[in-house]
Amino acid sequence: MTRPVAKRELPAEDALNEAQRLRLSVSCQYIDRLLTDIGNILHSASSPSPFAKYIVDISPAQARVLEDYIHRLRGQLLRSLAWQQLEPSDPTIPATHAILTNLSFIDIAVEELRPRHMRGSGAVSDRVAGDLNGVVHELRSLIEGMNRYLRQKMGTNLEARLERLQQQGADVSLLQTTSEIISRHGLVEFRGRLEAITSRLEDSNFEVAFFGRVSSGKSSLLNALLGKDILPVGINPITAVPTRLRSGPNARAVITFVDGRSEKIPLDEIAQFVTEQGNPGNTRNVIKAVAEIPSPTLTQGIVLVDTPGLGSLATRGTAETLAYLPSADLGVLLIDAGTTLSEEDIGTLRLLYEAGIPSLVLLSKADLLQPEEIESALAYIREHLKQQLGIKPTVYPVSARPSHSALLDGFYQTGLLPRLGRATLLRDESASRKIAALRDAVIASIEAALDRGCLLGNLNLDELEASLRQTMGVIGEQPRVFQYDLLRLEEGCDRALSHLVQAGLQWVRNARQPTIPAWQISEWVGTFVEDQLREPLRRLRETSEQAIHNLQQVAAALNTPDTPAVSEVELLLRDLPRFEFAELRDSVPAGRWILLGERVAAARMRSQLRELEPLLRDQFRAYGRVLNRWLERTTRDLERLASSYADGYRVQIQRLAGHTAEPVDLEVLRLDLGLLMRSGAKMEGQSSSQTA
Repeated sequence: MTRPVAKRELPAEDALNEAQRLRLSVSCQYIDRLLTDIGNILHSASSPSPFAKYIVDISPAQARVLEDYIHRLRGQLLRSLAWQQLEPSDPTIPATHAILTNLSFIDIAVEELRPRHMRGSGAVSDRVAGDLNGVVHELRSLIEGMNRYLRQKMGTNLEARLERLQQQGADVSLLQTTSEIISRHGLVEFRGRLEAITSRLEDSNFEVAFFGRVSSGKSSLLNALLGKDILPVGINPITAVPTRLRSGPNARAVITFVDGRSEKIPLDEIAQFVTEQGNPGNTRNVIKAVAEIPSPTLTQGIVLVDTPGLGSLATRGTAETLAYLPSADLGVLLIDAGTTLSEEDIGTLRLLYEAGIPSLVLLSKADLLQPEEIESALAYIREHLKQQLGIKPTVYPVSARPSHSALLDGFYQTGLLPRLGRATLLRDESASRKIAALRDAVIASIEAALDRGCLLGNLNLDELEASLRQTMGVIGEQPRVFQYDLLRLEEGCDRALSHLVQAGLQWVRNARQPTIPAWQISEWVGTFVEDQLREPLRRLRETSEQAIHNLQQVAAALNTPDTPAVSEVELLLRDLPRFEFAELRDSVPAGRWILLGERVAAARMRSQLRELEPLLRDQFRAYGRVLNRWLERTTRDLERLASSYADGYRVQIQRLAGHTAEPVDLEVLRLDLGLLMRSGAKMEGQSSSQTA
């Protein structure tokens, strides 16, 4: 709408007073809102909303005449304002803010659909309750995705970004073709993966990520590599979020939060944001921490990354580490020479190899061993990894101590530096693999759409959608199912004392010693906690694995290769925070009570152990809080994992059922399928010739 430009001086006798001018302006705004409503009514016939409000009794020709009247009315409104030298006020409310506000109200409305709220209107059977929970979690998954997109990715123009990458010399022709086909056919299930690949191509850095258990020496080793004490070290400052180290003219840190806000801080304050002690459970919602320092090690776009320790009480640690994985170009796994090779170490290395990330293995804290012990430890690690994973990696002994700097220098010169020289090639190979996998997934989706007639004859789409709904409902309700078990553990002081009494009596009968060592009491408390959690953890694991199996069955029915793996569940569940009971100072006297009979001995022992009750209660409740945070985070990650696949399957089901907004043009689909196959074959041919 073009606003009047020419203005004339308004004589005083023709001017309205301020109250009248305000009334004129407000009335024009109100009329414009009503005109907008009329326009929406005229277009309601073409609206995709399944909840039609109006019976459309206006022909297209009549609608065009009415739209012309609306256009003329709006022009007259502007002229009416111009008469008093007024203009429409500029908008003041950001569209994203308004949408986010509406999403909050939508979220509240979805919450009211839960079975416990529905029961206020009558009984809800268990079967229906499961479906209702599924409906709630499906809707909330989409709301969360839309919310996250608005807060983090709004305004992102993939096409423009790919064009810039091409102008910079990147070979993104296949990705551009795939992006165009995804947009043309509304294959929204692939937009997230397309965004991730584009973001990785835009980042010219080469990221070397250091992995390992808590206290394996990652932070100390990185400090030694840089020649400066940058990262906090010690038992308490457990890394809570991945911390990137890159070259910069001045020493500083940049912290990025989940709402997109960034904050520059002095480097010596970084521990307040990246450690479990300074930022417990990442309550500050840090998503990225970057330390910039002048260092010869960090030249040519090299970034070193200190990841959270796996299996730690930093309950968000493993999730943050797993979420970071797709960004890593090279993995470095530290195995503590002071302990031994563990299942966590093997699992981490397996995870890196499955993600296609080339990896190096370090025997850290090698200064603790004699030279002959180092060779023996290296041989043991190599042999064990060969048996477990079928790989024969080179293992480098290293130490952060200045007295053993030759070991670290040897690793840097022979293990790390040659790979840094091939950084560009390694990064390009990784991107090519991801682009090819995306192309294959889009091809499978198009082939499914072309085979729609055949598929529809063999599929019950309602059953597939019901399976997805029930699966999401079961996963989404896991925190509520687990809450009772957590409460039993937190309030389990009496049951723990009974367990200790029975274990103590057995000890006296078998060992025939007058006292029970303090370490033995602590061990029994740990066993009690393990027993309390064994069954709920088994249910959580089995429920989650069954959900993955359900998704796999839906994927198989839809003939799509994009399927989740049960191992993804295990990776999320394996970082259960350990319970570590504070070891007692004194042993517990058992005397000769057993000679007085079982009942008397049990009463005497319980009386002696009563002193532990306050400590047990405090320890159980503290662990319960840690466990509750782990449960919330883990089940949220499980729900996101399942949703990432279920959303894509749901789109395919809707497409097969003909519920998409636009009709499917089969001829265009066939042409695009051929284009993708030819593009893929061309890329594979180029790759083969380069290899040769």
